[in-house]
Amino acid sequence: MNPAEELKQKLPSAVVSIGIQVNKPMAVIKKEELLNAAQKVKEMGFDHLSVITGIDYMDHFEVVYNFFSYAKKQNLALKVITDHEDPEVDSLTSLWKGADWLERETYDLVGIKFIGHPNLVRILLPDGWIGHPLRKDYDMDTEQFVTIGEGGEDIVSTDGSNLLRRK
Repeated sequence: MNPAEELKQKLPSAVVSIGIQVNKPMAVIKKEELLNAAQKVKEMGFDHLSVITGIDYMDHFEVVYNFFSYAKKQNLALKVITDHEDPEVDSLTSLWKGADWLERETYDLVGIKFIGHPNLVRILLPDGWIGHPLRKDYDMDTEQFVTIGEGGEDIVSTDGSNLLRRK
């Protein structure tokens, strides 16, 4: 039995479906059951959370988690589907410390909020950046310019006026 099948057996009400994603067993989890399922995944020996990412499908988002068990040499992928209007899922930082940066990156680039995250702020782009670059509705036509202010802070503008001030 692969880990996705095992998870479905242990938590039948939490697992919507199982399958294979890029040669890894995969389980789609109900959004409200994510923490419970993640706890069970940890109990099953998956000690490493290697990836969290978000995918924009225009009408919904998928949050994808990749886990690895060093003892069993197994992979497991979990997916959670969330609506497009207010994309949010529970944070896994209480279970895997490494989720901290992975969730911040996903928030920054895709705009998915992680409820309960201890410091959900941008990690790659400056605070004033408009939008989330990996969303399908991201405005690619508006240029954004970043300079460093007098106090070392990032200054973001869309008209380049911050570039003129610095000369």
